[in-house]
Amino acid sequence: MNFLDGSLFPENQEKLVITCAPYGPEWMPSDFPEDIALTMEAQIQKAVDCYNAGATVVHVHVRELDGKGSKKLSKFNELLAGIRAEVAKWLSDDTRHMLADLIPKPDQVTIAINSNQMNVVEQMTEADIAGTSLADPVTYRAYREMTIPAGPE
Repeated sequence: MNFLDGSLFPENQEKLVITCAPYGPEWMPSDFPEDIALTMEAQIQKAVDCYNAGATVVHVHVRELDGKGSKKLSKFNELLAGIRAEVAKWLSDDTRHMLADLIPKPDQVTIAINSNQMNVVEQMTEADIAGTSLADPVTYRAYREMTIPAGPE
């Protein structure tokens, strides 16, 4: 591959979207205690750090203080508001926002149509899993067989 002088300068490169997912629920805090944020302030800071490193899209999950994933919309609201307060450059698409009851509205909404499989361990190696909660065969199988039911109802 040949590069012309200056072709690697950011201002001369093609546009690029970098997506980050710093809150993935497949790992437990005990797997990576130095990386998995638990407090709301730490979760917000993790997203800000990703933004400062070049990410323009963040995929969020919220954790409770015990490390388990939260389903409380109030916690998602708090996280999204905190990220927006720190990073004011997130893009928006108001027509997608109408699909969720979150305040503030999310920047992006994923819609599942029909059932599909989300095998989040498919590309992990044994070295990735060794010593983590995914080394437990029951946990591994649960993530390997994860599906999203999104039928007509």
